[in-house]
Amino acid sequence: MDNVTRIGVSLEPELLEKFDHSLGKKGYNSRSEGIRDLIRDALAEEEWKNPEQFMVGTITLIYDHEVGSVKERLTSIQHDKHHHVSTTIHVHLDQDRCMEILLVSGKLQELHDFANELMSIKGVLRAKLTMASPTSTHMHHIGPRHYK
Repeated sequence: MDNVTRIGVSLEPELLEKFDHSLGKKGYNSRSEGIRDLIRDALAEEEWKNPEQFMVGTITLIYDHEVGSVKERLTSIQHDKHHHVSTTIHVHLDQDRCMEILLVSGKLQELHDFANELMSIKGVLRAKLTMASPTSTHMHHIGPRHYK
């Protein structure tokens, strides 16, 4: 492997056993892949603490379109924050529920505030902000990773 520095890590046997078990459940092919992701996650945590950090990401909403004026409120807020919204995807989940995915960009604090504002609307059942730093490619992931 070109441009790779090898390092050694000392771990207690019990910790290594738990780590190996976790790697197997997640589908990692090697300990190195798992350690690289842990390091990336630690670096990303630092970026997510800086409210001025420019981020890109998604806000995923699940809402009941029959509740009050939820559709109108969501549209109004998105228009107010149009400088953060690149595009939206709207999906009908069933007779009453919809999913909307917003592709967003801006300072971390602004995106948190935007997601919280959407989340607070009556009729919104779930809202989740997922972010990535476009400069470092560190991603705040939700749920399991799938490698293969």
